[in-house]
Amino acid sequence: MQIPTNVSLKQEGQYCTHCFSQKVERTYQNGLTYYYCQSCGKTAERSLVIDNNIVWWIDKKTNEYWHESVGIFVFNFKNKALFFERTIYPFAFAIPAGHLDAGENAEMAIKRELKEETGIESDNVKLFSEEDVIGDKCRRGADNHRWHLYVTKTESTDDSVKINDEGVRPVWLTLNEALEKELVFPVRYFIEKYGEKLLK
Repeated sequence: MQIPTNVSLKQEGQYCTHCFSQKVERTYQNGLTYYYCQSCGKTAERSLVIDNNIVWWIDKKTNEYWHESVGIFVFNFKNKALFFERTIYPFAFAIPAGHLDAGENAEMAIKRELKEETGIESDNVKLFSEEDVIGDKCRRGADNHRWHLYVTKTESTDDSVKINDEGVRPVWLTLNEALEKELVFPVRYFIEKYGEKLLK
């Protein structure tokens, strides 16, 4: 998201993506999370959140709002990866992922996100890629993310996977099966870019 030059974001908080008012409240429709602005009366799939507990910055040349993120492809013994449907924007199939907290390194962050989102604990996470992904829109208002992508193997079964309130319906899919689903932008980007290399 490009931040208008006349908008000051020195104060932490939640802003409307249309009018940049801070009178935003969470609302729910069909089990999905949206954001309603009391100032302009519009409802949006996401809001602009300024939170100094996560790593963020604004590009000085473009005024684009950036976040730093981690994500992980979790493969089982059949070489199928774990996906789930998000109930918070973006509404599509995703892998365990989240924002990098301030003062946290990427490996710490991915282990935390993996446990928080799926209940899976793993000390055997492998860094696969670090790169900027342009066009990766998140619920907190960033359209671009600097990604730290990990892979891991697990013996976890369906019964041991506990998806938190950000998602529903966990499923194990081959990478080709996943491409037939509606995927969040970065997941499709990584599968199309790296394919079977993610399994090595």
